[in-house]
Amino acid sequence: MHGSTELGILFALGTAFSWATAGIIHTAIARRVGVQGVMLLRQPVAAAALGAVCLFSGVPLLTSPHFLWLAAASGLTGILVGDACLYAGALRIGLRPAQVCLSLSAAFTAIIGAMFLGERIGLQGALGIGIATAGVILVVASERGDAHNPPADRRVRARGIALCLLSALMLAVGMIFSKQALSEGMDALSLALYRNGVSMIGIILVTALRGSIRPVFAAVREHPGVFRLVPPGCLFGPAGGIWLSCLAIDYLPASVASMLIGLEPIALLIIMGLMERRMPRRDSVIGAVIACAGAAVLVSR
Repeated sequence: MHGSTELGILFALGTAFSWATAGIIHTAIARRVGVQGVMLLRQPVAAAALGAVCLFSGVPLLTSPHFLWLAAASGLTGILVGDACLYAGALRIGLRPAQVCLSLSAAFTAIIGAMFLGERIGLQGALGIGIATAGVILVVASERGDAHNPPADRRVRARGIALCLLSALMLAVGMIFSKQALSEGMDALSLALYRNGVSMIGIILVTALRGSIRPVFAAVREHPGVFRLVPPGCLFGPAGGIWLSCLAIDYLPASVASMLIGLEPIALLIIMGLMERRMPRRDSVIGAVIACAGAAVLVSR
């Protein structure tokens, strides 16, 4: 970890707003071409954009096998599995509840640290996890009757919530791998490139093995307008957003960066409120604030 804490806070908050914007864009694409279509369209664009930036900025494209392994683990968990689960869950329960579920990533980071790194959660940490979980439950329950979210029966909603919680877990695991790579000297831009590159290879292989490439491109032909959404989605998500997150993790402890990035539900409420020109449901606002407050209690222990 190096650099000023103030810069790290700015990078983390920038990541929260960037990922919230990307979530809106990518969920809109997923409704047209499916989750695999989103991943298959955006990952090559993001990897190419980051590769070009590395080339022009002089950041070395080659890295050691150790760094490559850490970046690959971070990309496969945090991007390939984490993002796919997030958008699949958002299609079932709505984007706002999905994003609030992600605020539990700080709690998962603490639990993983306690299980595998010998870190102690303590009473305050347990209290923070409990508060964050209560906030998530309040938002999910409130958003059930929101006309802006897809109608779903209990089984579909349960599956969507499970997918979003898995996404939060994978985000926490990916953040830990990223922090390890950055703490050992890997450049943040190079890490973002390799995370996206490995994820690109992974999604191509998964889609090919499932025989879904032809259906994905058939859906894209039916909805050519998605091509206009891919560049801004990449800018705020897997390219620019991931780079900001890597910088935030480099400048801050992983738990603090995770908590600040976990303010994404608040950012989403602000962005969606401006876009839709309507106030979110009161319980949703309260629940999102409670979830983020719980994360803050957790990491300040």
